[in-house]
Amino acid sequence: MDDLSERLFAHFVGGRWRAPFGTEQIPVPRGDGTAAGSVVLAGPRDLARAQACLRGADQPARERAAKVFAELGLAHPFETAQQARAPMLVSMGVEDRQALGAALGAGLAQGVIWCPPPRAALTATDIALRLQGADLPPGCFALIHAFTPRTAPLLQATGLACLAAHK
Repeated sequence: MDDLSERLFAHFVGGRWRAPFGTEQIPVPRGDGTAAGSVVLAGPRDLARAQACLRGADQPARERAAKVFAELGLAHPFETAQQARAPMLVSMGVEDRQALGAALGAGLAQGVIWCPPPRAALTATDIALRLQGADLPPGCFALIHAFTPRTAPLLQATGLACLAAHK
């Protein structure tokens, strides 16, 4: 997949881009309200696959991720970052970049699934591409689309510690 728009139709799980099991699509809005494309909503099988692939990242990998976060303005001071004690699910968007960087950074220690809302899909896909380029261990970071009122019960059913900030 060479095109960002193609990656909107995939989930990043286990260190690579994977076709979703589901087919239900939802529009991805641009800042001006026009559609930038669509994402395929994660279903139960997508979540189960992402959860089954979760693995923690070692310190060198977390340091590489921290560099990516810093380049993207997702403030994540590695030295002071809290580390999660269990795998996490993060369903926040990109409005609060510091909080997002802290949540994703903390989750890498045990594995983190990021399920942002559709309005953050373009930025989230770019972040996943950059983290992929940082050579992180497969399974320490997953991106699945998208947090919506319809997917919220599925996310809660995972039993993972959830961090959310929705407006």
